[in-house]
Amino acid sequence: MKQQTTWTLQTKGVWQVAGLSWQYLPLRGHRGMRLRAKEADATHWAELLTDDGRSQGTLLGTVALTDKAALKPGRHKLASLALTALPSLPRNCYGVIELPSGQYWFVAVSNGMLSPFGDIVGDEQSIRTAVSNFLSISPVPADGWAVFAPTGFFPNLQTEEKPLSALTENRTNLRRCRLRKTSNQKVLWLWAVGAVAVAGGYLIATAWQQHREEVRVAEAQTALLARQHQEGSAPADSLKPWGRQPRFPVMLSACSTVWKAAQISIAGWIFNTATCSAEGNIALHYTLPSGGTVGDFAARLPVIYGPDIQPEFNIPGRADDASFTLAVPVSPPATPEPLLPGNLQIQHLTSYAQRINAQLRISELTTNTQLSQGNVQSLPWRTFSFTFITDIPPDRLFAPTRFNSSGMRASRIMTTLKNNRLEYTIEGLLYAN
Repeated sequence: MKQQTTWTLQTKGVWQVAGLSWQYLPLRGHRGMRLRAKEADATHWAELLTDDGRSQGTLLGTVALTDKAALKPGRHKLASLALTALPSLPRNCYGVIELPSGQYWFVAVSNGMLSPFGDIVGDEQSIRTAVSNFLSISPVPADGWAVFAPTGFFPNLQTEEKPLSALTENRTNLRRCRLRKTSNQKVLWLWAVGAVAVAGGYLIATAWQQHREEVRVAEAQTALLARQHQEGSAPADSLKPWGRQPRFPVMLSACSTVWKAAQISIAGWIFNTATCSAEGNIALHYTLPSGGTVGDFAARLPVIYGPDIQPEFNIPGRADDASFTLAVPVSPPATPEPLLPGNLQIQHLTSYAQRINAQLRISELTTNTQLSQGNVQSLPWRTFSFTFITDIPPDRLFAPTRFNSSGMRASRIMTTLKNNRLEYTIEGLLYAN
C-alpha cells in the first residue's frame, strides 16, 4: 500500500525516524531484507525478528529518506522511532503523539509486537483513519487496549498523555533500532574480497556443476527439436498456448502496480481481497467492519478512481461487501519462449517454494493433444496446473533475475488480508518439455 509521510527527530546525536512502512516476511537474514528494501526503492531499512511459537519471521520497515541533515555522512546515527519506543510501551496499546511540526504520530503494539499498521505520521484526519483501520483489523485483547493521546483527542476514552521524550529515553538497545543503508558499498566490497579469498574453490565447483547442468538442458532441448523435425510435428507458434498469455513476470508486475496503489481504507471500508486475472482486470473487495454506509463508499470511490468506476454491493444481502473492477494492462509476448524440461522445471519451482516456506500444489493435466486443422495432434509439451501461496509479494519473488519462469503462466492472482498480513495466492499453468 502507499508509503507514509516521514518525520525525523535529533536526540543526543541520534536521528529518530518515524513513518516507516512495515511488512511481515516469513524469512530471516540481513541480505534478504536488504534486497527487499532495495526493491521497495528505500534508502534505509530496519528489522524486528518475530517468533509466535509456530513460525519465525521478520518485521521489515523501509523508508526513503530525503532529509539532508539526517543523511549527512559521518555525523549521525539513524534509528527507528517505533523500535526505540517499543520497550517503553504496554504489550497491547495504541497511541497518538503530537509532534512539534503540528502533525501527529500513531504507534500501535499488539501482543507485544509492533503492528505493521502503526508508525504513521500525518494530519489529524489521516491519523484518525489509521486508528480506525488498526482497531477494525486487530482483535481486542482480553484486558483491553491501553490508550495514550493528547487531552481531548479521544473524548470518549480514558487516555494517558505521553510526552515524546518518555518514549525516546530508553536507548539501551539502540543497536536493534538502528536503520541500515540499503546500499553499502564498503560492506559489499569487503564481502566480495572475503568471498573470493575464502570460497574460491567452492565457486569453481559450483560453476562447473552449473555448466554440466546447462549442457544437459541444452542436449535435451536439441534432442527434442531433432525429434520434432524428424516427425514433422513441430507445432507453429500460434498453437502454443503460452504464446497467447502474458508472461509470468509481466502479469505479476502489472497486477502488483494496481494493488500496491490501492487504498487500505475507503470511507471506513477496509481492504479485504484483490483478484487479478489474465484477462486484464482486477477486482478489489472492501468489507465494512463497523460504521459507514454503502452511500459513503459509493460517494468516495469516484473521487479516487474517477466517475467511470462504480462499486457493486452484496445487495440484497448483508450489504457489508463492496467491490469494483480496474483495468490491468497486460499483453501476450511477441513470440513464445522455449520451454524447460518438465522434471527440471518442477524441481526448480518446488525447491524455490521450500526455500521460502511457501505452499505449493502441482498436478499434471492428462490431456496432451490438440485439434489442428481438423486433425488431432500430439503435443511435444506437458501441462501442469499449480497453486503457489506465500506472504512475500510475488513480483519480488519471481523477478527475472531471481527465477526462470519460462513456460509459467498465471491465470489469476489473489491478494487477501489475513491477521494483519497480506497473503498471495497464484493459480496458473506450467508448460514444460
